[in-house]
Amino acid sequence: MWQQQPSSPAGREYELRIMKKLLPGSKNGNQKTEIRILGFYFSFTLILASLFIILNLSPKALAQGLPVQTFTVTPPSVSIQGDPGYQGSGTMGVINDSDVPLTFKAEMHDFIVTDTIGTPEILPPNSLMDTYSAAAWIGVSPETFTIQPKQRQDLNYYIQIPKNARPGGHYAAVVFVPVQPKDNNQNTGATVNGQIGTLFSIAVNGPIKESASVSKFLVTPFQEYGPVTIQTQIKNFGDLHITPKGYITVSDMLGRQAVLPLDEHNIFPMAARDYQNTFGTHWMFGRYKVQLTASYGVNNNLPLMATVYFWVFPWKVTVVIVLILIALILGLLYVKKNGLKLPKKKNVSEPKEETPQPSEVK
Repeated sequence: MWQQQPSSPAGREYELRIMKKLLPGSKNGNQKTEIRILGFYFSFTLILASLFIILNLSPKALAQGLPVQTFTVTPPSVSIQGDPGYQGSGTMGVINDSDVPLTFKAEMHDFIVTDTIGTPEILPPNSLMDTYSAAAWIGVSPETFTIQPKQRQDLNYYIQIPKNARPGGHYAAVVFVPVQPKDNNQNTGATVNGQIGTLFSIAVNGPIKESASVSKFLVTPFQEYGPVTIQTQIKNFGDLHITPKGYITVSDMLGRQAVLPLDEHNIFPMAARDYQNTFGTHWMFGRYKVQLTASYGVNNNLPLMATVYFWVFPWKVTVVIVLILIALILGLLYVKKNGLKLPKKKNVSEPKEETPQPSEVK
C-alpha cells in the first residue's frame, strides 16, 4: 500500500511558495481568483442571454416569418324544413382573416353526432346510410375559389330534396378544404391545415317517430356541504333532432323553491345530450327534492319528467355542537344536584388580652 513520504525541507519550502501564490492574500492568488470569478459571471450571463433569446426572440421571429392562416365561415349552421321535392337556395360567406391569400375547395359531407356534448363528426363520402344522409342534396357555387387577405368570398348554395326522401331529419355539412394553388409564384403556398364549414339540418315533412326519454337524472344522494351538482341526460330515439325546453325545480323541507333553467341544445337522432346544473351554497341542511320539467317535439308538447332526492348534512360540525351541548347539560345537572360548594375560609381570631382579677382582701 502506498504511503505518502514526508517531504524534505526543500520540498516543503517549495510547497509553501506555491501555496502563497494561491492564497487570497497574495497578489497572484487574487489575480487568478478574479479571473475565475469573471469567467463564471461571463458564462452565467451568456447562458441567461441565450435563454432570453430562445424564449422571447425566437417565437417573435417565427411569428413574423410564418403567416397567420385563419378564416371564418358564416353562417355556422342552416336549418331547413320542406316537403319531398322541395327546392331552395341561399348564400354563405368565407372571410379570409389572415395576411396571405387562401384557396379552398367546397366539399359536401354527411355528419353525425355520437358523443353527449353535441360534437359533429364529419364523415367520408358515401359512408352514411340513406336514413339521415343529405350530402347529395346540396350544391355550392363556386366550388373552388381563392380569397385575398382580409376579403370575403360569397357563395350560393342550392338544396333539392328528392321526391322519395324519407320524412325526418337529414344532416350534411359544406366543408371548405384548403388546397395548394397550382401557381406557386402567385401564391406563396400558404394553406390552412384542418377543415371548417357550415352544418345543414334538413327536416323533411311527413309522418315521423318522436320519442325521447330522460336517461340520467343524478344527484349525489348525501353530501356534507354544498353546492350540489345536478346531472341530466336526455336521449333522442326519434327520426328528427329535438331541442328540449324546460327547467329544474329544487325544493327544501320548508317548501322553498329554486328554479334552474335547462340549457337548450339540439339532440340528434339516436344520440344523447348531457346537461349540468349547480344549486346551493356551502352551508346547506336537510332533505331536498329535485324535479325536471321539460318538453320536446315538433309542437313542443311531449313531456320529459324526472325526480330525485338528496340530503345535505354537515355531520362533523353537528357532532361537535352536540358534544358541547351534552357537556353543558351534564355540567348544569351536576351543579343542580350537588350545589356549588365553595371552600370555607378559616377565621383567624386575635388573642384576647386577659385583665387581672382583683384579689380578695381577707
